[in-house]
Amino acid sequence: MTAGDEPLAVLLVEDNPGDAKLVEHHLRDGSTHPLGEEVAVTHVESLTEAETALESGSYELVFLDLGLPETTGIETLERVDETVETTAIIVLTGLDDSETAIEAIQQGAQDYLPKGDLDAETLWRSLRYAVERERQEQELRRRTEQLGFFSSILRHDVNNGIEVIKRNAHLLEPELDGEQRERAETIIDWSENITDLTEKIQVMIEGITHGEQQDLEAVDLSTVVEGQVETVEQMGEDVRIETSIPFGLSVRANEMLPEVFHNLLTNAVEHNDTDQPRITVDAEQSGETVTVSIADNGPGIPDDERGELFSWQGGGTGDSGGFGLYFVQTMIESYGGSITAAANEPRGTEFTIRLPAA
Repeated sequence: MTAGDEPLAVLLVEDNPGDAKLVEHHLRDGSTHPLGEEVAVTHVESLTEAETALESGSYELVFLDLGLPETTGIETLERVDETVETTAIIVLTGLDDSETAIEAIQQGAQDYLPKGDLDAETLWRSLRYAVERERQEQELRRRTEQLGFFSSILRHDVNNGIEVIKRNAHLLEPELDGEQRERAETIIDWSENITDLTEKIQVMIEGITHGEQQDLEAVDLSTVVEGQVETVEQMGEDVRIETSIPFGLSVRANEMLPEVFHNLLTNAVEHNDTDQPRITVDAEQSGETVTVSIADNGPGIPDDERGELFSWQGGGTGDSGGFGLYFVQTMIESYGGSITAAANEPRGTEFTIRLPAA
């Protein structure tokens, strides 16, 4: 803390006067420690007093004893956590219980300190780290809210605008001929492309904001791949895609898995420089992992570009200026899988996708 800053507001919830004095002593002693900074401690002895203090005041950190007159254990933490949303909590306990410690952290506590191990340095280190982590989590929550806002804009404003453009182009198309008709068709095609792109971005935003809360289910891999093969082979009469996928092989994914394979297969066709694009799709299961290989006979990827292949700034790889493969990687990782790219022999590129088996 620099001179002139407000002291760090700390609420100490401890019903044992001796333990409370010890904590306050360590905090005062820590003020001269390099890790320390000035604090203003408010001490209360019950959960009711703590809830009142948190509702009426502003604190950056709570030291919370789990054994209070009203409640004990994790229930105490749950009660306090319900009262505050942006305050770091450090649990204090007379027990050195690793299971309770893990449960406390999962419930939202920033740290878990057995009282028997307390000293000024430990207390201050935990305090500083807890406050900083809470600030970072607040910033993450703010950014998550922003992503949700942008998602709503995509869902309503952008899509509604594109639908107006597409609808008017459809109305004009029968009245036009020649080059003007082709331009109307181009408007319709690009409107549909933009709609598809916004849907992908929205799915990615939802995956980021919901994290592990995504609903994954068993998806039949053969059905997904064969459906996309039928579509992609229509991109050219000389396009051939061979598949080898065991019957009934399923992976944990969601409704966006077909889009993942559509992007990979169209990428292999669009960037193929041969007269007869050839693609193979092979899959096998080993333990809890399903490995899918997609290999083509295209020009391959230069070594100096492979590192940026899946980034948004991937130099035009995939559709929409590199967005295609970025989308692919994001979705595969949201399933708990991975994707890599390597040279195919004698020429071309091979993508290896690993997905959790269902």
